[in-house]
Amino acid sequence: MALTTERSDPAGGDDSLLLDLPVPFRRIDGVLHVEAQAHNGIQRWLDNFQRVTICAPCVPDALIDPSIAWLPVDDLLQRGALTLHELPWGYHPLVHLRERGPVRVLYRRLVASHRFLCFSNLGWAGGWGNIAASEARRLRRPYAVWLDSALHRMQPMRGRRAGKGAVAAIRDRLESHRIFSAIRGAALGLFHGQTVYDAYAPISRNPQVVHNVHLKRPDIISRAALSARLERPAGQMRIGYAGRVHEIKGPLQWIDAMQALAQRYPGRLMATWLGSGPMLEQCRREVASRGLGNSISFPGLEPDRARVLQFLRSLDLFAFCHLTPESPRCLIEALMSGVPLVGYDSAYARDLVAVTGGGEFVPIGDVDGLVERLAQWLADAPARRTASIGALASGERFSDDAVFAHRSQLIKRYLGDASHPAAAA
Repeated sequence: MALTTERSDPAGGDDSLLLDLPVPFRRIDGVLHVEAQAHNGIQRWLDNFQRVTICAPCVPDALIDPSIAWLPVDDLLQRGALTLHELPWGYHPLVHLRERGPVRVLYRRLVASHRFLCFSNLGWAGGWGNIAASEARRLRRPYAVWLDSALHRMQPMRGRRAGKGAVAAIRDRLESHRIFSAIRGAALGLFHGQTVYDAYAPISRNPQVVHNVHLKRPDIISRAALSARLERPAGQMRIGYAGRVHEIKGPLQWIDAMQALAQRYPGRLMATWLGSGPMLEQCRREVASRGLGNSISFPGLEPDRARVLQFLRSLDLFAFCHLTPESPRCLIEALMSGVPLVGYDSAYARDLVAVTGGGEFVPIGDVDGLVERLAQWLADAPARRTASIGALASGERFSDDAVFAHRSQLIKRYLGDASHPAAAA
């Protein structure tokens, strides 16, 4: 089903963008909604292209993640330049086999009628972007891929079981092949952060590092506000994290690290993980069973962006235990709040602070090393102050306008297809 308010000439002479996304749509009382941050992302794409068509799967009610905030799309459609296509939730093999024919027909039409093409929903069966990419190759149309994680090293998409044994191994190998084929065939690879770039640059014809954040330039902490935080009296030590409480984020290892710090600084540590997710209740029980309720908290989802910013700006340090090769936006958001990063090492994290500082990292799984790094900075106020100033300098180059404009400029630079009808105007 398509929702649109645009004119009926999809092959006009403007700079039209076809964008395939893994972030799903959802219907609430019959009204189409998108995840709140995706809502902002669509607005930014519309700032950079005259017409945008977005294809994404529509998640069934039974699979709704309660930690996600949703917004209706009506206001986006009012701009008169947006078309939305709901795709089937095709992560079940039988559904995928049944629906891939109609999806292919749709993408064949859309690929031919848009000047710029960018596909993100790659990999696991049901990731319809693979079909879009194959249609672009069939029509000899240049396209971009945009990835924010090393998909072939991640677990399968939700709605599918991981499986075990030879069948699962064969399936995973086939799905990795789909990812590699889409990337190799792309005229442009947009890879969020250095970790994802390093994973795919060797097989990409034109790899580029990009970033993804939804905070705006006014959301960056001011130098005056940062100074006020750094000058507050010594007392409670505030360490935090903001993100989904999911196993790939290492929440149990994070609790282990915070427990060790609480024992070193009795009565002074306040560690808070802000966010919801499938392990939220388990983590709350873990904190209670260890008797750590006075030092560690998991308050759950905070939908108010202003309060999330207030939380980030209140922290002394941002601690994280990411276990998988991805590029979480929360690290950039912490830097934009002038909060030093201390966590598990990745090329992505190191690159964010490579120029002006603001972070220190330990090998993945090294809880003891993480504790030592955190303890050193908690005990050394001058070093923490220097790191906070460096963190802000690292974060000041980011904003939603800046990162979406950068991505759009790369698409227009490298995917300008003079042979396509839309380029003739």
